Amino acid sequence: MPATRNSTPFRPLRLAVPLLLLSCAPGLAAAPTGGLWPCVQRKVPVLAAGQMWSGPSIENVNWQQDSDVAALVPVLVAQRTPIDDATEQVESFAQKAGAERKDRLTLLFAGVFDQINARRSRIMNGIERYSQHQIELSQRIKSESLELAKAKKAAQSDEDKAKAAELEQRLLWDTRIYDARNQAVTAVCESPVLLEQRAFSLARAIQNVME
Repeated sequence: MPATRNSTPFRPLRLAVPLLLLSCAPGLAAAPTGGLWPCVQRKVPVLAAGQMWSGPSIENVNWQQDSDVAALVPVLVAQRTPIDDATEQVESFAQKAGAERKDRLTLLFAGVFDQINARRSRIMNGIERYSQHQIELSQRIKSESLELAKAKKAAQSDEDKAKAAELEQRLLWDTRIYDARNQAVTAVCESPVLLEQRAFSLARAIQNVME
């Protein structure tokens, strides 16, 4: 936060921030359509295995009982692992599985699907918390805008003007934070999409070596 807030002389706002915020803040403060979900992408809380998997059922499958599967799943799920490398590791795993290939690859997909779904859910919950913080900040900006407008109107003494200047700096600072966070939403909203795409790619890679 700017260290010079209290020493900033009173001056008219160069940007029409209070007027702008008074006109748009009610909309900003309202929860987005669909609750707190702020993304353009439709909210799908949980992925369905049937959307990407045509192999054996993975319901109630304990993939962690296979130590090799349990070790490979985090590697495949990690976004730092290029999908081409992940595909090669799936193929290598399938070759070593021998006669148990189908069963062990089913375990592998169950692990991948379980881990991606869990990670995706955590990210989506985080996005909604992020959205809640933005809503609260927009409400504070609206309140600060009203307070500043009153302070400017009533400012007569140097003390009044100094107080208005401090309110102005606080409003501008909060507005900058709001704008910066708002610009980051687009990138944040891509994370669940990227995980969904990875789940589909890994499902295809595993199914390609099932037989």
